[in-house]
Amino acid sequence: MYFLTNNPLLRAPGLVRRKVLVLDLDETLIHSHHDGVLRQTVKPGTPPDFILKVTIDRHPVRFFVHKRPHVDFFLEVVSRWYELVVFTASMEIYGTAVADRLDANKGILRRRYYRQHCTLDFGSYTKDLSAICSDLSSVFILDNSPGAYRSYPGT
Repeated sequence: MYFLTNNPLLRAPGLVRRKVLVLDLDETLIHSHHDGVLRQTVKPGTPPDFILKVTIDRHPVRFFVHKRPHVDFFLEVVSRWYELVVFTASMEIYGTAVADRLDANKGILRRRYYRQHCTLDFGSYTKDLSAICSDLSSVFILDNSPGAYRSYPGT
């Protein structure tokens, strides 16, 4: 931990322009399922880290959310090195609730993009990185679905 707390570059923001790290939510930072649907991504019987109650099309839905191991530590550390951006193809009402819980009032997940910032191509959503930053050479992506960025083959 000495490196993390005593590195002069981390203590003096503005000396180095931070790159952007784009983070997906589902299957990247978390796993979730809703009422009546079990997913094989989590061992059966594993209690959720939190339960979200959202209303979608006037229907209340409970999402059982499992954080990836060590995700809180990961976010804390990389937020010192990168400007973090959440970009999910999920609906905003769900994505906001998940990102709020992961952020835990730390202010590290302020920039967020959702399904409405995507385009529907061949039955799946493609994320438009130009909405985030015009200089894609400063953008890194962490996403389980490479198809989400099919419009950007060099990324």
